[in-house]
Amino acid sequence: MTRNILLSFVFHMLILVMSGMLLASGNHPVLIIFMMLLVISGYVLLGNIFLRPMGSVAANLLSVSFVSVVGFILGLYTWIFPSMMGFNWMIFLGYYLYIFGLVDAFNMNPGPHFTFCFFAIPSLFLWIGLQLKASGYSISGILT
Repeated sequence: MTRNILLSFVFHMLILVMSGMLLASGNHPVLIIFMMLLVISGYVLLGNIFLRPMGSVAANLLSVSFVSVVGFILGLYTWIFPSMMGFNWMIFLGYYLYIFGLVDAFNMNPGPHFTFCFFAIPSLFLWIGLQLKASGYSISGILT
């Protein structure tokens, strides 16, 4: 389980770096939609290829939940203890950089009332990839 926890956090950081590079090239809505598709498929593919099934649905979910728990705690803290001009919330949005790009490209309010609900995205899609592998649909078997 520790392996999955560490790998899921590393995958999240890699996806953030990829998101940052794509956001640096612009925030056109088409580019952001492409980035979101890459983010979602990246989580599912990395979860399927590199994570190990734990034996049950709950154990699989628990093994990838660290990334979202960190985001939830970070978001809750920055929401409860706001700073002047919303700097604290920018830390949360930095942890979910692709969401910042999404709200920026579509001129939505990046405040907590809208963006906080996205904290579960990494764990949800890592878990989907892991569940696909556990149910016999291994992408790594297809790639070789």
